[in-house]
Amino acid sequence: MDWHATPGPLETSFEYFYNQRQAENRESIDLHPDDPDWLTACWVLKSGLTHMIIEDRIRGPFPLCHLDLHFDNMLFDKEYNLAGILDWSSAQAAPLEQLSVCPDFATFPGMSEEENQPMVDFKDLVVQSIREIEQDQERKPPLDNPDLDILGQSSLTPLSTYMACKSAEITYRQYMSSPRGSLFAGKMVAGLIFGENVTWNQLKEVYGVMPLF
Repeated sequence: MDWHATPGPLETSFEYFYNQRQAENRESIDLHPDDPDWLTACWVLKSGLTHMIIEDRIRGPFPLCHLDLHFDNMLFDKEYNLAGILDWSSAQAAPLEQLSVCPDFATFPGMSEEENQPMVDFKDLVVQSIREIEQDQERKPPLDNPDLDILGQSSLTPLSTYMACKSAEITYRQYMSSPRGSLFAGKMVAGLIFGENVTWNQLKEVYGVMPLF
């Protein structure tokens, strides 16, 4: 994926995700014009943005994000301590939501609950570790900004809280989708948003005839 569709500076996290989503939606519709299933998928992915955004962080701060963080790009020493990160070619300042994306946390629809459990357990351990770091940081300002109002910052939604909720999985499915894979991603996101309460055919009756742009 080429990030980002619209060069910055961008003022909000919504702009960041919306511009990328619509750019990919245009590619999907160009590949599948007049197809109600694909139009519905694009609409679901677009609508999913409202489930991704952290409202109290919509204007930042925007941390440095690697954008391709997985085990192949991590170096560990003999005691399994993280020693380095490779491939920073796509690194950029991005919304906090983007930090939640890591392919190593992903579960797979075609696998059983038992087969997916190691990924779930690994993510739980990472979330717990991040939470402990956040709790320690709440007690002291960062080195590059010693005058920062710690009390004001502590009211913002922390990364660990976001990673533990369904919104993070929607963000992952959005990020990992491609114009050619939007139908699959759209159905995945629809399941996360609506569960079994709304069928794909019901969504198609609404979105399959609605202009996207």
